Amino acid sequence: MALKVDLCSVMHAKMLPGKGLGFNNSGSQIFTNLSLGKNALTSLPCLSWKNEKQHYNYNHKVLCMSARRATKLNAVVIPLEAGDTRQLPSKVDKIYPTTVVSVKTLVGPKGGIGEICHIVLNHGGKFSFVEGQFLHVHFQSALRDFSIASSRNGDSFDGQTLSLCVRRAENSVSNYLCNLKPGDEVQISGPVDGKMVFVQEPPEGKHIMVATATGIAPFRSNIQRLFVDPNAGVTFNGLAAWLISGADDYNSLLYNNEFTQIEKDNSYYFKYQRALNNSVDDSIYEGRDEIFRLLNDGAYIYFAGSKSMMPEILEIFEKIAQEKGVDWKEMLRKLKQNGQWRVEVY
Repeated sequence: MALKVDLCSVMHAKMLPGKGLGFNNSGSQIFTNLSLGKNALTSLPCLSWKNEKQHYNYNHKVLCMSARRATKLNAVVIPLEAGDTRQLPSKVDKIYPTTVVSVKTLVGPKGGIGEICHIVLNHGGKFSFVEGQFLHVHFQSALRDFSIASSRNGDSFDGQTLSLCVRRAENSVSNYLCNLKPGDEVQISGPVDGKMVFVQEPPEGKHIMVATATGIAPFRSNIQRLFVDPNAGVTFNGLAAWLISGADDYNSLLYNNEFTQIEKDNSYYFKYQRALNNSVDDSIYEGRDEIFRLLNDGAYIYFAGSKSMMPEILEIFEKIAQEKGVDWKEMLRKLKQNGQWRVEVY
């Protein structure tokens, strides 16, 4: 109960079963990611942190850090450029029928909201795309875009399949996809270019990728092309790709075993950095010297995932620039002008 006393003694807490835990202090309200079960008591004996299994391992320091993050995200408003988000097409030229090969739960409660699935579709070699592109899934009258999560040759590298990384949401196309069974038909259209298509492949291009949740999909696609697809034939000259993957906790990391093995097999060319508690800004700060050096040398940096990650990312880049005596606004302008700064968020 020390946790309850510590928090509630300095803030007026308002708790509702099944809802967020809100704190009201000096007239400003913030909401953390703490949640209570539907039948939970309001005396705080069974706090949970998103989908975390170890409910009692969070100390005061961690809770305060998360409250700080929530405050910053609520306080900062960042205008997104038109190119940062995707637009649905006004018309579709051609629809491709595909067949479901498999649907596998990666993380989250199987069949529950928040489950993330890896879905493999067989297009019979008729759907051509390149890594980093996305496609549209057609379901009834709905149309939704999804980043492709495999190389152009598919997970089996035979040119017959593609894969998607999909987070289940209530009453949505995502829910429909996660409910699919092998043999079911899915209609798709596209592909569509996006900001996540690599401009240059190694050895010329150096690529820094920052992802949260299913924003990892286009980066897995590109990483498969560089390091796994036997048909790619890509060569390298030093570090080629650096992935910073944000997740709630270790068990929520998407494709973690896969990326870990790729780094093990390509340690000189691929860097894999885990940003737990979605602390991608902290990971960027940790690698600030190398990141700024790479950007100054012409590297590309990509951001994909929830738009809520961008305020703190921009804030940390500005902080790093100030420490280095760099005009961040001018640097960012040049990065965007050169196509080195690429954002695709939802």
